[in-house]
Amino acid sequence: MSQPRPLTIGIIDYLNVEPQYYRLEERLAGQPVRFRRGVPTELNRSLAAGEIDLAPISCIEAARLAPQVAILPDLSIATIGAVKTVILFSWMPDPRELDDVRIALSNQSAASVELVKILARHFWRVQPRYSTEPQDLEQMLRRAAAALLIGDGALIESAHRRPIPGRGQPYAFDLGDEWLKWTGLPFVFALWAARRDALPAIADLGIAPALYASKAEGLAHIPEIAQAYAPRLGLPTGVLTKYLHDLRYDLSERDRAGLLTYFRLALPGFDPASLSCWRPEQGIHPLFQGITPAELALAP
Repeated sequence: MSQPRPLTIGIIDYLNVEPQYYRLEERLAGQPVRFRRGVPTELNRSLAAGEIDLAPISCIEAARLAPQVAILPDLSIATIGAVKTVILFSWMPDPRELDDVRIALSNQSAASVELVKILARHFWRVQPRYSTEPQDLEQMLRRAAAALLIGDGALIESAHRRPIPGRGQPYAFDLGDEWLKWTGLPFVFALWAARRDALPAIADLGIAPALYASKAEGLAHIPEIAQAYAPRLGLPTGVLTKYLHDLRYDLSERDRAGLLTYFRLALPGFDPASLSCWRPEQGIHPLFQGITPAELALAP
């Protein structure tokens, strides 16, 4: 009889998720579990294809996959205000000058790509043209008026603010800050999503409790995480420590209000009841249960 395949957990290959993985592989040692690293768009595709069973994926992809997945509550990658890793670099000093120009979008992003388009359409009131490209700021800004970078690459560029050869230093707009100025709400970039057909195995292997324990311990060891990661980015430990402390990892009620506002703008006709969360001891429940209209942003 053939052995069942190991359960596969996706790992976003960015610093911002490291606190949630803290000693997770150690906690699951001996279990039939394997890990796959990738950027958000890679994990989005792999979860949709059934190649991985559980991963932090772009929030908009979780909504699109709502019939196939369930969200693990109390886990997210979110911010209220500046996030430092979702940056629109621009030759224009004001995003409202980006009308009828080209914006190059990172091919590593899904949620942030839609966030740019929402802000352009509703907040900045412009109609740019878009292209999706490999994430390389210098090359992107040679061909476009603005460029969206995410993840570690954005963190490095926003920290150094280096000039582009022959052009000078671009302006930088943090999209977490732009969203807060417009809506007054947090922005949730990633959600932990599990394929519904994998939920029994996830429960049997105790993966959810291990993940919550990893997050709790990781948040208590942020300076150590930052110090270990600093050589990879070539940035000071203090910069990375502050960055991690400023993120939100819990998917609070206010975070969910921001998330629902985003879904309604990005996915017209989105049904909040279609996206569910799952706890091993409680089963599946609506993710947006308890969010009242008064808590939602009144988008212009």
